[in-house]
Amino acid sequence: MSDAPAPAMSRDDAQAQALKQVEFYFADANLPFDKFLFTLTRKDPDGWVPIETLASFKRMRPIKDVLGVEGIAEALRGSTELLEVNEAGDRVRRTKPLVPVTDSHARSIYAKGFPDEYPELQVDLERFFAQFGKINGVRMRRENEKPRKFKNSVFVEFAEPAELDAFMAKARAVDPIEDGGRGIQYNGTPLDVMSKPAYVAYKMKEKGIDPSTNTPSKGPRKFNAFRELEREKHTGGARDASAGSGRAEPLEFEYNGKTLTTTPDGSIDPAEVTYPADSVLRFTNAAAGGSWKDLKDTLSTIHPTSFVEFPDGAVEGVVGFKEPVSDDKLAEIRDKAITVGGQAVAWERLADAQAKDFYVERAKFRAAFLLDRREQERSQRGGRSGRGGRGGRGGRGGRGGARGGRGDSDKRKADAPPEVGAKRARTDA
Repeated sequence: MSDAPAPAMSRDDAQAQALKQVEFYFADANLPFDKFLFTLTRKDPDGWVPIETLASFKRMRPIKDVLGVEGIAEALRGSTELLEVNEAGDRVRRTKPLVPVTDSHARSIYAKGFPDEYPELQVDLERFFAQFGKINGVRMRRENEKPRKFKNSVFVEFAEPAELDAFMAKARAVDPIEDGGRGIQYNGTPLDVMSKPAYVAYKMKEKGIDPSTNTPSKGPRKFNAFRELEREKHTGGARDASAGSGRAEPLEFEYNGKTLTTTPDGSIDPAEVTYPADSVLRFTNAAAGGSWKDLKDTLSTIHPTSFVEFPDGAVEGVVGFKEPVSDDKLAEIRDKAITVGGQAVAWERLADAQAKDFYVERAKFRAAFLLDRREQERSQRGGRSGRGGRGGRGGRGGRGGARGGRGDSDKRKADAPPEVGAKRARTDA
């Protein structure tokens, strides 16, 4: 590892990395287990996701600096099998149906012996394993408790069984361990390598767990899109069943003080969405470990705050306020020197067209949430009718929903800038 700054990325390199990274986001190995992104694909009836949102992710920010959103869209149009970009060039979606992959566990390995984490380690690990074949994903293993320290080990999913077998054969050539060994080195350090199934069996034996009586861990249940889709199928809430189901029936709900009515496809008319003028700000230079909830609590002590859009892994985001943000109020926010994940963030106004896009996306998500809830309630009641369109929790908080902030927070030291701490552990259901 060198302390020298990374060389500037060329446009060709940025285009190649943009395509590779976004294809990973939408791949079978990631999308079904990425709660934020999967939920984002469900906001739009046709599965479109704003490229601007993807460009805010930590891995995409250097690419955006080179290409901009238009250049990223151009790169994504080079996808031959997985992605489609809309005509306007501002949204992307997956073209293949999402189906369970049953052998990913068997195509995965465990490897330990890597250095402590540094900023470019994920990229270096991906580059290292790519020499052994096509890799679907490299997942750095972390401790469950904050600050979720890197455990110096990874799980790696190979795309092709033959390349996995060749990798394992090389590992077994030195000091065999279970079905692996120490025949592969990373920067001169031998790695402890075994297949993922062998590693899981080894750990269960080490802990005295009988596989036949093993029960799920007591930790947070990890998100699985297929489990969610199965639940929807049984509760009548599947989005693709709107035609011929109760989802096509109009539903009225309040949004920003105006009554909106859902359309037959389960969406809303964007022209009907209203929002306070000059009420959306963008922040940049955040640390990837910052918490949207803590940021919302901090801002709520300064100005009434509606939502914070700050996805996992992002280093910039968007905040919507319940009232217009005057120039004086913007100056006050800047003067507070608010930090996100330990880094002071910069603030700017969001263009009106972009601001409306955020409110429209939130209105669509709220509509879908309320329609799902109505269908679920009807299913539970044996098909009885019910309006189900007023009130409700309204969605998923700081990542595009309407979860409310506390509105006030503990008093802070008068001479210390507000600080947003490390992101809380996810509690995926």
